[in-house]
Amino acid sequence: SISQEAFMIKLAMFILMSGGLLNSQTNIVSTVNGEKITMDELRNRMTLNYFAKTLDEAIGDKLIIQEAKKRNISVSKDELNNAISQIKQRFTKEDDFKKELKRIGISEKDYYSMIENNLLIEKAIITILNINPTDEDAKKYYESNPSQFDIPEALRVRQIFVNTEQEAKDILIALEAGANFERLAEIKSADESLRQSKGDLGFISKGTLLTDIENEIFSTPIGKYTKPIRTGNGYSIFKVEEKREQSKLKFEDVKEKIKELIKSSQIQNGRQQLINQLKDKATIK
Repeated sequence: SISQEAFMIKLAMFILMSGGLLNSQTNIVSTVNGEKITMDELRNRMTLNYFAKTLDEAIGDKLIIQEAKKRNISVSKDELNNAISQIKQRFTKEDDFKKELKRIGISEKDYYSMIENNLLIEKAIITILNINPTDEDAKKYYESNPSQFDIPEALRVRQIFVNTEQEAKDILIALEAGANFERLAEIKSADESLRQSKGDLGFISKGTLLTDIENEIFSTPIGKYTKPIRTGNGYSIFKVEEKREQSKLKFEDVKEKIKELIKSSQIQNGRQQLINQLKDKATIK
């Protein structure tokens, strides 16, 4: 699909040019320590910095949409509704979605039209340039980028976090005397989420922690716990419960995701290719 970044850029430009962020009474879009930033100032900056680029993007979109219509390429109601449903899922309820559109000053009709145009542009690029990555394409990518599919060594870890070193030392003494780690994490941790999960952090992959902490944890035998370690504003004791050896994702398990990745890249690269072809036979003033 069209990248989120590209979509958000188009959305932001649409909002600004439509006046959706304006204070209609004062033409003020923001204040900084009491000093105003007006729409006129913003328009001037946009004209200097982004006008040519934005106009070029708008011309490109228009050319692709025109070509799509010539070729009877269209977006079905089901395709549009599915895309809108996915967006609405980010909101707790339908009313929150409508409030957000109202807040930024876009009507549902205009917003849906933007989504439909983006879907149509993507569909046109795919259809006209015959973008359809094969299993062979995916296999070639998989074999050419082996590190992307490595699953690093990981440990399942529990943590008890307290505010002071003395608290950590007291907990260590209790553990050495046979106290249950999960129970202590539940009642002693200063962090609410650790209390609720009984200290369970799940699997932690090698290479994701600070070096000193990671070295201590990954050198701890399964079923054992570390000494108190300074972490953030307090101290932690970690218990290693399980080890997952380094492995590699199987091709069949990631094949479809790779094809989507290739497809997305080909759409992005193909967009300008198609626009250049259409510009050669278009009248643009």
